[in-house]
Amino acid sequence: MNLLVISKNSIYKELFEKSEEITSVLIMDEATKANVEISAILLDGESFDLDSLQQVRDLYPESLVFYKPRGVNSDIIMRNITRLCAAYKVKVLSEYSTVDQVVDEIINQITNKDDYLSKRLVSFFGTHSGAGVSTTTLNLARSLSNKIEEKVLVLSLNSWDPSDYFYHYNGHYLNDLKVDLKTQNLTPARLSEAVSHQNAFYHLAGNRDIKMQRFYQPNEIEHLIKVAQQLFDVILIDAGTHFDTAPTVQSYLSSNLRFLVTNQEEKGYRGYFPYVFQQLIEPTGGKSDDFMLIINSFQPANTLINEKALEEELGMTKVATLPDMGDLGAMAAYQKRLLYDVSDSYYTKNLDLLSNLIISECRLTEKEQLMEERNEKKGFLSFFK
Repeated sequence: MNLLVISKNSIYKELFEKSEEITSVLIMDEATKANVEISAILLDGESFDLDSLQQVRDLYPESLVFYKPRGVNSDIIMRNITRLCAAYKVKVLSEYSTVDQVVDEIINQITNKDDYLSKRLVSFFGTHSGAGVSTTTLNLARSLSNKIEEKVLVLSLNSWDPSDYFYHYNGHYLNDLKVDLKTQNLTPARLSEAVSHQNAFYHLAGNRDIKMQRFYQPNEIEHLIKVAQQLFDVILIDAGTHFDTAPTVQSYLSSNLRFLVTNQEEKGYRGYFPYVFQQLIEPTGGKSDDFMLIINSFQPANTLINEKALEEELGMTKVATLPDMGDLGAMAAYQKRLLYDVSDSYYTKNLDLLSNLIISECRLTEKEQLMEERNEKKGFLSFFK
């Protein structure tokens, strides 16, 4: 399989050549006819002029073509780029993808290669501030770590909220690692020192430096995730709601299991997230079914929107509904205890169902004691069949 890269960045060629599926990689500054059959083409927006799209298609009418935008500062411009590329059957990649991620995505698409199990990255996003992403992620980590042998890490990558107030957090913060991330020198040992280990899972709290909220770069967050993968078996990412920041975008790009947390507040499912989806997610090829829906703080007895209508509003399939716990949630936070440890069985049962889904999708190993308990229950219940 032969690839053509139209770019001035030779690193693309070096990375593509490391793949066993690729026979050869040609790199050019501008579109010209190659003397070999080209399976796929990467157009680097840093140097490629979109006015040359027709020329590329005339030269390579059957090749898969990918375009990596650069420096797009308006959702209107992004939408126009997406439409222009669609006219020439060119797939637009995320502007925030790093060089490594661009290479991985293209190889995965042209070879149908699935690197899902090797990642074990699960990201949680919110329709709006206050949807409950942080509390859902941390309580789910508590549930999951109870069930599996593997080490669970929570990365709080919300630039606006460190999520360090749900229990007695004693670790470092995302902004404490900023220099290590910027220089690409974060080591597993340094990360191990930084995380908190309580409630059977590990946790790195998010950014608490107000001045740094928009200054994290895509390659920095990618570096953090790669180092974390060397230490931990499964990573749950609290990605927040800000899809225009590097931490949230990298969470989306890095993970193959994505959950969207919402509640019955109209400002989320109708007043904020639809605009985020239309302006930031959809133009780069994102789809509503990239997400599985978690409905948080649900109150079935009130006159607000019901579960089915929420699914229809967002175009997503609901995988869990977490009930509104009323004052218990505030009390748990005040006592620095996770809601999973103080709530009733209905809340924990639904979190455990989410854990089971992640265990199945990521092929994690359940603890032997849990498996024995399940078998004992099956044996006991069999008398009543």
